[in-house]
Amino acid sequence: MQEQKKMNLIQLTFIVAVNMMGSGIIMLPTNMAQVGAISLLSWVVTAVGSMAIAYGFAQAGIFNQRTGGMAAYAEDAYGKDGYFQVFILYFLSLAIGNVAIGISAVGYLATFFPGMNATPIATCMSVIALLWLTTVANFGGPSLTGKIGSVTVWGVIIPVGAISLIGWFWFSSDTFAAAWNPKGLSLGEGMGSSISLTLWAFLGMESAAQNSSAVEDPKKNVPLACLFGTLGAAVIYVLSTTVIQGIVPNAELAASTGPFGLAYEHMFNPTIGRIIMALAVLACLGSLLGWQFTIAQTGKSAAEDRMFPQLFTKVNRMGAPVIGMIVLGVVQTGLALMTISPTLSEQFSALVNLAVVTNVLPYIVSLSALVVMMRAAKVADGVFKRNVFILVIALAYSVFALYASGKDAVMGGMLVVGIAYSIWGFLAPRFSSSASAGAAAGGARAAKAVAMMAVFFGAAFSAQPSSAGTLDRVKETGHIKLGYLADGAPFTKRSDSGAVDGFGAALCQVIAEQVKTQLALPDLTLDWVPVTGDNALREIRAGNVDLLCTPVSAALTRRQDVAFSIAVFPGGVRAVLRADTAAALRQALAEHPDIRPVWRGSPASKVLGQKTFAAVEGSTAQKWLTSQLATLQIDAKTTFVADYGAGLQQLRDGKIDALFGDRTYVLGAMDSKTSQDFVIGDRLFTHEAYALALGRNEDDFRLVVDRSLSQLYPTNGFRELYKKWIGEFDNATQTFFLWSTPPQ
Repeated sequence: MQEQKKMNLIQLTFIVAVNMMGSGIIMLPTNMAQVGAISLLSWVVTAVGSMAIAYGFAQAGIFNQRTGGMAAYAEDAYGKDGYFQVFILYFLSLAIGNVAIGISAVGYLATFFPGMNATPIATCMSVIALLWLTTVANFGGPSLTGKIGSVTVWGVIIPVGAISLIGWFWFSSDTFAAAWNPKGLSLGEGMGSSISLTLWAFLGMESAAQNSSAVEDPKKNVPLACLFGTLGAAVIYVLSTTVIQGIVPNAELAASTGPFGLAYEHMFNPTIGRIIMALAVLACLGSLLGWQFTIAQTGKSAAEDRMFPQLFTKVNRMGAPVIGMIVLGVVQTGLALMTISPTLSEQFSALVNLAVVTNVLPYIVSLSALVVMMRAAKVADGVFKRNVFILVIALAYSVFALYASGKDAVMGGMLVVGIAYSIWGFLAPRFSSSASAGAAAGGARAAKAVAMMAVFFGAAFSAQPSSAGTLDRVKETGHIKLGYLADGAPFTKRSDSGAVDGFGAALCQVIAEQVKTQLALPDLTLDWVPVTGDNALREIRAGNVDLLCTPVSAALTRRQDVAFSIAVFPGGVRAVLRADTAAALRQALAEHPDIRPVWRGSPASKVLGQKTFAAVEGSTAQKWLTSQLATLQIDAKTTFVADYGAGLQQLRDGKIDALFGDRTYVLGAMDSKTSQDFVIGDRLFTHEAYALALGRNEDDFRLVVDRSLSQLYPTNGFRELYKKWIGEFDNATQTFFLWSTPPQ
């Protein structure tokens, strides 16, 4: 199948930077000049607070790599209710902020096309046109969005970066002194009055986490992009807003609709000023483009977790959730109709303040979950204390930012929270499997996060796991939680209709029937819970999943965290080659190679040396490949890919010579059009028993699972099931399941 292109670190950093700097920095000097240059002191607070927030998101991204960004972080501490509250608040804040950015963009464009804001109706139509223009531009998928963002960001970098460096040659200390405190504010008042303005400029630091599912190697790139983007923006903000206060007189700057264009006009001439204005328009459109992509990706992640209509999960061949984007375009169009009013500037200000509040509330909830993540990951004590210290700074700043936003914005934010809880009341029954016995656990996790703050100040923190057994919870709630990998074909996969299919899914359905019979629950509900390869076992430990239906290797190292059923699949590492691979390499990796044995200096070693081999990162194939090459002292290069789709693409492009992995997963990543391009070797380099994972110390539930499987294996129905999803049921396969089945 065709692999969807994803953003790399540079493109993601550009997305973070342009999301923050696109419209915020362009108007920031004007807004701050209305307070006076004393407002520059607010950067001391905002820069420290924003970097602390960015650091918190970077750490959270290391411990939690599920799609959903901030909402997924909140889920670790507060369960599904926390996930939904963060998602819906952040989602609404993006919609509100997008309309505000659109209004700002129309203001800049009106310099060149005055008719765009000649009347309130013209302004509204112009905003709606920009919203739909940037929506359609995102249909090209994450790669195209990243490329466009990497171009439009120069509309900020060129004028703002240049003035930060060369603007000091035109800097006048007298002009700066006159602009220092024109309103006679106290130091505290001056700093407090600009907190919401400066925070508005930093909104977007979380967008790397929100787009994690569309990023190459998110474990490494999301934290780095978050920190790099925020740090770079902070430096540019401080330098540019300071120097411009010493170039343009305060009264003139405060009344300007294009402060950077005005500054360059003072520095050079009006023509240069208009060029800078054009670049500002480009940057503003790029910012709106980036946010349109982020909000669509946020909706897609929530829909995959059943928090939103399934239509938001539909993507085109470029990986863009087009249907969701269209729906969001309609929603934003409705919000834009609010601009049909003579008091456009007041409505713009209200939109900005409300967007800040609805952004900061998710910051607080999701960041507070970092403590629970660190405890679950068992981080070193020194790392734990350092992270909690920075976390306290981030949370304190976020609360202060709420206060500084003003009572009207906070009131509006509380109304949005009330609406969100009202909606959640109707969605909560979908997740009632975690709301009954899980509600207590969710409440306990929430209490842990609060208690963790007290630890830093000297209180004690302890994690109390739920003691209820799986079968007890299932009987009480009438729900069983079945985890699956949406891209785990042929074991598990999510169809276009939202149903979960595959070999592992079919096994779990058989097990669920056994549970129905044993517990006398004819109406047992199967809750399919999507997981990722990185967090699947952690979800079992946390009690969010009762049984993982995507089989995994039952390695001893994993048994300290989870338990396993009897074996459900004979796995093992094989080599995947291109169909046109040279015969010598095929022979060296074959079941009965002509060239034996293999060691440094042997003929086979010469064939394998200087080749490039790959395996999926974190898989048992990766460990085997690294160990085998070192043991045999073969000078081959190794690289590790995010998934089998990426590995096959690199193999097709000639970047690697062989991909090592389980044959079944490789077949799941292929389709009828591409399978002819590859050859899967017949040699089985390792032998691994794959099994279904479940919670430790769940002997009663494991007995039900094993009994269901052992009764299924001898039947003809199981042969047909295996043939449908895996392949031919040969003698070797029959022997494997015969030895795997315990006697009754």
